[in-house]
Amino acid sequence: MELVLVVVALALSGCWAGLRMAMKARREVAILRRINLTLEACAEQRARELQTALTAAEGQAAQVEAAHRAKTEFLASMSHELRTPLNAVIGFSDLMRMNEASEPLTHRQHQALEQIRAAGARLLTLVDEVLNLADIEGGRLALAVERVDPLLVARQVCQALGPMAEAAGVDLREPPPVAGLAARADCERLRQVLTALIANAVKYNRPGGAVLIEARQSAEGVSLSIHDTGPGLPAARMAELFQPFNRLGREASDVPGAGLGLAVARRLIQAMGGRLEAESREGEGSVFIVHLPVAAETPRLVSASPVPATPLPEATLLYVEDNPSNIALMRHVITALGRIQLHVAETGPEGLTLARDLRPDVIILDINLPGMDGFEVKARLAEDALTRGVPVLALSARAAFADIRRGREAGFAEYLTKPLQIPALVEALSRALTPTPATSASAADAA
Repeated sequence: MELVLVVVALALSGCWAGLRMAMKARREVAILRRINLTLEACAEQRARELQTALTAAEGQAAQVEAAHRAKTEFLASMSHELRTPLNAVIGFSDLMRMNEASEPLTHRQHQALEQIRAAGARLLTLVDEVLNLADIEGGRLALAVERVDPLLVARQVCQALGPMAEAAGVDLREPPPVAGLAARADCERLRQVLTALIANAVKYNRPGGAVLIEARQSAEGVSLSIHDTGPGLPAARMAELFQPFNRLGREASDVPGAGLGLAVARRLIQAMGGRLEAESREGEGSVFIVHLPVAAETPRLVSASPVPATPLPEATLLYVEDNPSNIALMRHVITALGRIQLHVAETGPEGLTLARDLRPDVIILDINLPGMDGFEVKARLAEDALTRGVPVLALSARAAFADIRRGREAGFAEYLTKPLQIPALVEALSRALTPTPATSASAADAA
């Protein structure tokens, strides 16, 4: 009997323990469910917050993109609006210098003319720098990377800047030629960078100072070093060197500038796959080092016909332009060149009509025309059998690389930018008025 009671007691004890464990498990399950529901609610709340933040970020990104586009459009418009009056300022200055033999100026007038020309050139440089920076930041920079001799480009820049260095009392040492140097770069952009660096080395030097240029080539690439003996920079300011619009405390100096040249130069070199570095010691001078990728491929052989040095032939020129000052400048330029008969149309439709009636030897066409822009005029000239063989030169204040590329794709024989460079115009007219066998055959077919 006692054994039975012990067994029953043990059984009841086991059942009670099992019941307690089951009740505890149910309580723990309930707790876990509540925790799970709480976690799910927190996760849903966090997901909603993240979605809200993402939507806000997308809206801010859209606003930033819209602001960037507006800035780019403003800079392009500003460039055009500034280039149009600069065309008259620089163009008439150059024309007066060309005519100085037949219409001599007094000494004071000559000095005033040089000041006007220099101020116009400086303003044009500033416009170009701002536009270049906008193109780089907007990802619209067009590069023609090819095999380039950087030392040859540096020598050409030194020759162009020689008078400036002489006037500043700085010894600009042109580097000796070295055979075999070859880098991958955009030649014109490299010229722009080296011009900025060497000009700075002259401007921020000391009277009696010097500028030395060295070149080295290795398996990794080509480097050009521009050394100057100027005042240098303190180490604390080196981090600010390539910041746009930062002149490093030289805002009050008599050296003109906006603090954009080095910023544009570094970004151009980076776009070409290289890098631009600087070292400086206060009181001893600075060195800027341009590193470029090495060019290993064999250069292509290119045959080019020289620009004729003879005077321009007799010809009929149609100029389509709506700006009175630009028309006046072109009249003076063509008169100075001689033997070219100039006709002017102020709108696209008028230009098309005159082109059919005159059958000119060459047409110079502005792009920003009212009603019908220059691209449409060019397309209609190409569609007409009477005018499709006439070479058409673009002359426009739209100077962004995207505009120049579009002009080439549209079939313009040349794309000239304002302010008008008279030597460039003469060379373009010489090429347009000197028929090649291919153009002669095309003209015969059109006839």
